[in-house]
Order: sequence, then structure tokens, then C-alpha cells
Amino acid sequence: MLTTCPECGADLGPSRVRGEGPWNQDWRRRLRANQQFVPRGELEGDVLTPCGHIVELQYGTLSRIDIEYRERVYGTMVWLFFACKAHREGRLRLGMAPGRPHANFAWIRPRQTIDACRRPVYLDLGESDQADGLHLVLRINRCHPKQSGRLSGSGILYTAEAFHNWMAHGLPLTPFISEAPDHALA
Repeated sequence: MLTTCPECGADLGPSRVRGEGPWNQDWRRRLRANQQFVPRGELEGDVLTPCGHIVELQYGTLSRIDIEYRERVYGTMVWLFFACKAHREGRLRLGMAPGRPHANFAWIRPRQTIDACRRPVYLDLGESDQADGLHLVLRINRCHPKQSGRLSGSGILYTAEAFHNWMAHGLPLTPFISEAPDHALA
């Protein structure tokens, strides 16, 4: 039996209603029904973008085997991992350069299996106190050799709105550029 989601009009099966939390649901808001729960082999991709990418919305933990399997089945895909709590608690910190979209990051007690991902990885940072409360997403471009209990590297920042517009409408993913200090604007 299918239930229709009052928010977006998507058809939701019983497992989808029970098994999906608010974070996943928030990312699905305003997506067309045919963009959600897209069959791929024995799996269902969370979101299908207009350009054909599967976006896997990953809130909880996932084993290395599950990551490898999803990447093999989905092919062209990206990961969006929940990292809001780690960023809010200060375990995932950013080093941002004013006027540039690039950021360095350091994550204490990171997700253990992120290094198993071979497809692009984005981290949902939530509302960032490092960007005046703006909801940010970080694409990890490079990771430094793993240290025990720590992951560091660099990436590019985007607003959550830009990421959602890419997912929903295929708009170009425009980087977030932090403002230069007032004295540097002269």
C-alpha cells in the first residue's frame, strides 16, 4: 500500500514512512516524485538529479561493503553525508579563506567508512557558526593521510540552497565564497 507524502506528493511505501528521518525528508522537500526512490538493480537511489546522478542521502552509518555495492550499482552518483552534529559540536572545523570557495577541514572522530567512498563526497554541515548561520555543504576534494581518530583535507563549500537546486533542477553548482573582511575591500 502506498501513501502520498503531503509535502512533495511522492508515493511512499511503508518502509519509507517508517525508516526515514527528518534530515532525509528535508532534503527531499520540493523534489518531484519521479526524482525520489529511483530503482537501480536491487536498490533504490534516494534522489535522481536532472543530469542523471544518483544522490545517496546518508544519515546513519554504512559499512564499507554497502558503500562499495551502492557505488557499483548506481554508477554515476554522489554521497551526501549528515555531518551537522559534528560541525555544530566543533568536531568538524573549517578553515575558510575570505573571497575563496576553498576550505580546509579537520574532523575529529569522523565517520569511519568515508574513506571507502570512491564517488564524490559532500558533507551537510548544517547552519554554520563559521558562516553567520548559513546552511553549508562541503565537497571533499582531498584528504590527507588518515591519522587515528582524525580526518583532514580540503574541499569546496556550497550553500544548501545551491546543492538542492542542483539536485532538483540541474542548476550549476555554484560555490559559496566567504566575504572578505571590510578592510580588504579597498
